[in-house]
Formats: sequence, C-alpha cells, structure tokens
Amino acid sequence: MQEEIVTSPKGVIRHVSIASSDVVTGMPLLPSSKYYTLRYLLAATLAAGESTLIAPADSDDSEALFRGCRALGATLVWQDEQQRTLCVHGIDPFRLSERSEPVEINVGNAGAVLRLLLGVGALLPAVTFVTDHPQSLGRRPNRELLEALSALGVNCQGTGREGYLPITLYGGKLHGGKVAISGARSSQYLSSLLFLAPLLKEGLEIRVVDGLKSQPLVRATLETLHDAGIEVQHDETLLHFAIPGGQAYQARAYTIPGDYPSAAALIAACAVAPNPTSQLTLTPLRPGEEIGEELLAAFRLMGVDIVREGETVCVRGGRPLHGVMVDGDRIIDCIPVLVATACFAEGQSVFYNIESLHYKESDRINDLCAELQRAGCDVTPQQDAIIVQGRPAGILGGVSVAGHSDHRLLMALTIAGMRSQQGLILTGCEHIAKSYPHFFQSMQKLGVQIAYA
Repeated sequence: MQEEIVTSPKGVIRHVSIASSDVVTGMPLLPSSKYYTLRYLLAATLAAGESTLIAPADSDDSEALFRGCRALGATLVWQDEQQRTLCVHGIDPFRLSERSEPVEINVGNAGAVLRLLLGVGALLPAVTFVTDHPQSLGRRPNRELLEALSALGVNCQGTGREGYLPITLYGGKLHGGKVAISGARSSQYLSSLLFLAPLLKEGLEIRVVDGLKSQPLVRATLETLHDAGIEVQHDETLLHFAIPGGQAYQARAYTIPGDYPSAAALIAACAVAPNPTSQLTLTPLRPGEEIGEELLAAFRLMGVDIVREGETVCVRGGRPLHGVMVDGDRIIDCIPVLVATACFAEGQSVFYNIESLHYKESDRINDLCAELQRAGCDVTPQQDAIIVQGRPAGILGGVSVAGHSDHRLLMALTIAGMRSQQGLILTGCEHIAKSYPHFFQSMQKLGVQIAYA
C-alpha cells in the first residue's frame, strides 16, 4: 500500500514541533530493513555476476554503502522508476589487490557501513575512509578492528588511540590464519572479519574475546553469508569461527524484509496514544527474526496490545502500560523508543545490558536521558542501564530538545513530545534521514500533531 507523504514546506527538515497527540491510526509504509540491506548489498558486490535486491532501504546509510560499493568497482542500476529493484553487477574481489589508484570512500554517518567496508577494503592496496560528520561518526572508536586487520598484514593508520576517522588502510597483501577480535563494544567488528575471511587464501579462524554484544546482528551476517554460498563453521556461543579460504560469493536475488527498529517507533507512538481507538497495521515484518520477536515481546510485557498474523502486525493503543525489566542487548537499536514508551507506564522500568549504546551515533544513554529529563521525564542513566520512573499522566514539555545527530534519539523524543502538555521542539531533525527519511511525514499522516519550524 503506497502511503501519501506530507512534505515539509521548507524542504530539508531541521526543526520539528511535536504537540500532544491523542489518536494514532493507519497503515504506514514501513521502511525496509537497514540491517539486511547493508549485508545483502555487500554480498552482492563481492559476487561476480548480477544480483538483484528487492526493496532495499531508502536511507542515508544505504547511500553511503552505495558509494562504497561503487568505489570497490560494482555497478548499481535501478531497474524501475520507483527504485524498488536494484541490479548489482558485482566484482572479482580477488583482483582488488591489482588496483593502482588510491581509493577514498565517504561513509557519511554510517558506522555499520564503515566497519563492514574496513574489512573488505583491506584487500585494496590503499583506501581512505572519511566522514562529513566529524562530531558523530568521527568520534566512534574502531581500534579493535584495526588491531585485528593489522595482525592480518594491513598497515592501518587511524586517528588517535581509538582509531577514529579518517582511516587509511594499506592492504592488498593480507594473509589468513588466526585472529582475535573484541566483541565488547560492537558486533560490527566481527561481521567485518566474517565478510573478509572467505576471500583470504589461507582462510581465517576467529576467536571473539570480552563477550559479544548484539548477537542477533551476527546471526544476520551469518544468514547472509550462507545465502551467498559462503561456508562458515562456528560454535553455539558465536565466540569461535572457522572460515575456509578462497571461497567465491555467489550472485543471487535478495528480498529485503521490513525494518523492526523503525517499526518500534511506530508501535511506541500507538502504545502511548491515550485514545483506545488508536490502531496501526504494520507490514511486511518477517516472523522469526530474532530482533523482531524480542521487540514485540518487550512491548507485550509492557502491556501493549499486539497481534501478529504472518508478516502483518496489528497494534492497539489506549491501553494502560506498566513497568518492565528488559535485557536490551538483543534489541539494542530499539532501546531509545522503548525507554520513551516506559516514561508513560505505571511504575519503574529498567533497561539493562546496554553499555554499547554509549558508542553509537550519540551517547544513547547519557544524551537520551539528558534530553528526556529536559522534557520532564524521570529517567536515570547508568553505565550499563537506564532506569525509568513512569509518569502515566504525561509530562509538561514546553522546551527544545536536541537529537544529537542521532535518528534513534529523534524517534524517542517524538514519542515523548506526543505526551507532553506543552509540546516539544526537536532540533537537528535532518539526521532522521539516516534510517527513515519520511519518519515525521509518516507520523503526521498517522495523526501525530507535527509542525515544521
């Protein structure tokens, strides 16, 4: 179902006013999964021949990987005016070491794109990764991944002790063998090595140390590699991997499912809407996805009325919400909107095992709590948790809150604005385009009271 888009009269949206909103209803056009778009596109790029991606995500992150894949030598062509089907003519990755000219890739504000490309980019003799978001992605650490690549024979030149951007790799002569990688701050480091490993002549044995965050995203990587014809051996803990070398990625057709973290914001909007006539229908949300099932379980635990029928999820609002205890690691990108929802539940909520949120586009623990506190919510940040004392009657609002260059914070603050007596003004709203360019227009279409400043 094609959704009508209500556009901002000023083009790029930088400031948005969110007023108290009573009813949310509709069947919004759900964005495609960013997680699977990035992984399928990279697999298609590394496969000689022609692959197709059906319904890739429309976002700044996707555009960043489009640039990166073209820089590697892939050809990307839309097959239709609606840009629903992307044809990818992949490369021969075993010839990347023959490239004579240095390559530069602007990864925008896309941390996952940067980490995934750091691995396969090491096959090039020389590549430099830069960003036009120095205050966001430019502050995200990459040290552990650069150390692992150095152990494989790459000359890595990052910025500062933590390996910030810009980063230059002098590769082209990698070797396989054994390598250790920390999983404490990000699973993206491991995914990067998993995409690289089958292209190494000797193969690679990977040992994950310090635990592994966001395991569902590693499983998404493994699913993609399997679909692309790559053999990966691993234990049940996802801490030990053995990947045979000299494997070839296979061209194929990929269909991108709907995006659960984007759906989380829409579900939250319906959940906090006080009018019991509020109702949303969301599709396609593929059943069985670990992140999706954990997300829906967390909302149900909070008291949200959710019914699934195949790929369709129906949500009813206007129900009383109550506090929850949630292990956030498996749904880490959904935590900000869950925290915002809990701000209007009865009792206390605790979201724990979320330390990796400190290392996202913003500090999603401290920055989120600071802005929610400014709006009138009772939230307490900790190193590995957020504690929420719910205020079912709503909050005062009447202030401006900042998005900190972070799309997930903007989504969460929109939820808070819906239950504020005096509304909220959100600044830095252009960063919503990182994952969900039409988010504010979609919310407005559903009944959320939005004005463009």
